Amino acid sequence: MKRVVKFLMVVVAAVAAFGCSEPDNNGTIFLDVTHNNIKGVWRLESYDNGVQLAQGSYYYIVFDRAERTFVSYDNTESMEVCKRTGRYDIYTDGAAIIFGDYDYGLGPNDWEHRYYVRNLTTDSMQWVATDDESIVQVYVRAELPEGIAK
Repeated sequence: MKRVVKFLMVVVAAVAAFGCSEPDNNGTIFLDVTHNNIKGVWRLESYDNGVQLAQGSYYYIVFDRAERTFVSYDNTESMEVCKRTGRYDIYTDGAAIIFGDYDYGLGPNDWEHRYYVRNLTTDSMQWVATDDESIVQVYVRAELPEGIAK
């Protein structure tokens, strides 16, 4: 009996931690958009509805679930690594929306847009600007390459 109870507790904890939704018709399991499910390192794969970053360019963002902070690293505006830090949050208004603020002195105060987070899986997610749905960014799970984080 104790084994059954322990097993059920593990199952309940796993469902609560990962918050999976039902699979779509292709068998893809989409996750609920939570701080826990987006924590970690993401690399921008495309923006503006499919435009790829220039060869050699990168943009990484690292989300800290507990502190609700982020650190981004990119070289899209220069050959040097640009590191920005700030705070982010998620709220639901019929759909999950992510927004953030940069720390003082590291860029404009707010992110340029708030974004609907769609199609979140363990490996990818899509951000769509709430004020212009033609602005679509696709992020994929990644690891920070050596030498980027300073």
